[in-house]
Amino acid sequence: MRDKVLVIDDEPNLRKILEATLSRGGYEVFAFESFESAKPFLETEAIDVVITDLQMPGASGMDVLTYCRQFAPDVPVIMITAFGTVEKAVAAMQSGAFDFILKPFQTDEMLRILTKAIQSRIRRKREPAAEAWNPVGIGPVPLPLFGKTDESIQFKKEVERMSRSGGSIVMLGEVGTGKRSVAQEIHRKSERARGPFIQLNCEAIPPVFQIAELFGVEKGSSPLHFFSKPGTLELSQGGTVFLEEVDALSVEAQNLLFSSLENEFFTRFGGVKQFLTDFRLITTSSHDLGKRVKDGTFHVELYYLLTTETLTFRPLRERRADLESDFVPYFIERACRKRGIPVLGCPDSVLQFLSEQEWPGNLGELERKITQAVNRCDAETLELKHFK
Repeated sequence: MRDKVLVIDDEPNLRKILEATLSRGGYEVFAFESFESAKPFLETEAIDVVITDLQMPGASGMDVLTYCRQFAPDVPVIMITAFGTVEKAVAAMQSGAFDFILKPFQTDEMLRILTKAIQSRIRRKREPAAEAWNPVGIGPVPLPLFGKTDESIQFKKEVERMSRSGGSIVMLGEVGTGKRSVAQEIHRKSERARGPFIQLNCEAIPPVFQIAELFGVEKGSSPLHFFSKPGTLELSQGGTVFLEEVDALSVEAQNLLFSSLENEFFTRFGGVKQFLTDFRLITTSSHDLGKRVKDGTFHVELYYLLTTETLTFRPLRERRADLESDFVPYFIERACRKRGIPVLGCPDSVLQFLSEQEWPGNLGELERKITQAVNRCDAETLELKHFK
C-alpha cells in the first residue's frame, strides 16, 4: 500500500508539479486548491502526510495545522512558504508542524522532507518500516537489482552475505549504478528489516546544515533554532542509515560522525541527551575514497570504520549482457505499466542499439531513455526512431 499524501495549495502549477513529483516518488497524491475543498476528504480518508501552503486565500496553512493537531494529531504537516513569511513558518513549527520548505524548492528536497515525515510517524506508531517505503517508488533505479552473468550472480551472493552480517558497508561506483536499490535490498533482508530505512544525500545538504540533518537540533541551540528536531541518526534507531555521497560531508560533520560511531552514542546539536548508535550504516561514494583520505579531505579513521564491508558497482557499459537480458525488458514493462498499455515488443535491432551506447548515467539514464521511447511509441513494437 502506498503512503497517501494530501496537498493543499491555491497555485495550480505548483499543485501539478507536486502531484507529478510525489506520484513518481511512489506516493498516492490527492491535491486540492483550498482547505475548504480538502476538508471533507481529510475527514474520511486515512492520510499519512499533509503538505500545505502557508499563505492562501480563505483558510491558511495555520488553519490546516490547527485542524490536524485536533483531529489527526499523528499526521505530520509540512508547510510551503515564501521567503518573506519564514517567521510565520517558524511559528507553525512551534505549533506542531513537522517542517517547512521555502519556495522555490528542489523536488529532491521535498521528497527528503516527506520521507523523514513518514518515517517519523511510523516511528511514533512503532509500525514495521517495511510498509513505509516502496522499492519501486524510491530512487531512480528500481528492481531488478541483478543480472544473470557470472559476475552478477557472484555480486548477488555478496549482497546476501552482507545482509546477514550487520556490519557497516560502503558502496562504490558511478552515479546511477543501483546503489540505493541494493541498500534497500540489504535492509529488507537484514535483522533490522522491521526498523526504519532513512536515506540522506550528503551532497544535497549545504555544509552549514549537515550536522543538524544528521544529529538533530535542540530548541535554542542557536539563534536560528526555534524548535527541537530529530536528525537522521535518531530517526533511524533500530534500522538502517543510508548516507549517499558520504565524502561530501564537511570536516566538522565527519569528525562528529566518527566520534559517534567510535563512542557508540550521539547527541543532538546543542543537546545533552545521549542516543545509542542503534542502527546499521550504509554509505556510498562515486569517488575514490582512498584517494580522498590520502589528499586529506576525508577522515582516515572514519574511512576504516565505514569500510568494514565494500561493494563495488560496475557501470552499465560493463554489463551489456545484463542490459539485454534483464534491465531493458524490465524498464519497458515498467514504463508500459505506468502508461497503462500492453507491454511493447523490443526487436533485436533496438536491443543492439541500446547495448552499444555508453550510458554515462547508467541504469537511471537507461530507464529515462526507455520511458521516453515508450511514451513516443504509438504502435505495438518499439523502433529505433523512438530513441532518437
